[in-house]
Amino acid sequence: MKKYQIIIISGIFSLSTTVSADLFFSEYIEGSAYNKALEIYNPSSETIDLSGYSIQLFSNGRSSANSTFHFSGKIEAYGVYIVANPKAGYEILNIANKTSKTVNFNGNDAVTLTKNGIIIDVIGQPGFNPGSKWGAKNLSTKDCTLRRKNMIVTGVPRSNYPFDPSIEWKGFAKDDFSGLGQF
Repeated sequence: MKKYQIIIISGIFSLSTTVSADLFFSEYIEGSAYNKALEIYNPSSETIDLSGYSIQLFSNGRSSANSTFHFSGKIEAYGVYIVANPKAGYEILNIANKTSKTVNFNGNDAVTLTKNGIIIDVIGQPGFNPGSKWGAKNLSTKDCTLRRKNMIVTGVPRSNYPFDPSIEWKGFAKDDFSGLGQF
């Protein structure tokens, strides 16, 4: 009996890792001036074609996106892809894959990662204005760097739930770019 339980559990585990192997946000930088960047992580063992993926910006509680960035190219297995504001500092632009004016958020703006128009990850909550930020102190969406906790293996595809960065993110000081480019 125990042998069958192990096989069933193994089968469920392998199915769940296959299903959850899609891109997600691994870093969010909302620094001084235009020092803004988003890092996307590929948790799968295969290179992913970025056609059909996009980032959407929902400013000041808007329920519809006011800016969209459409990806191009590929992201390597277990690799990251960085999209930065075109006016960001050298430390960010030096390692960014692409630049986009869509990466121009502040603490109360929501950002989604979509695949073929379907949300696969979200920072913030589209359609809701939290005031100045989600979170508190160095673990918030304003004047901070957020890095996804290492135990996170999938994005949050629900845009209608309250966003609490303390659940899946670690907070770092404003303009901390030390983890950008690696997850």
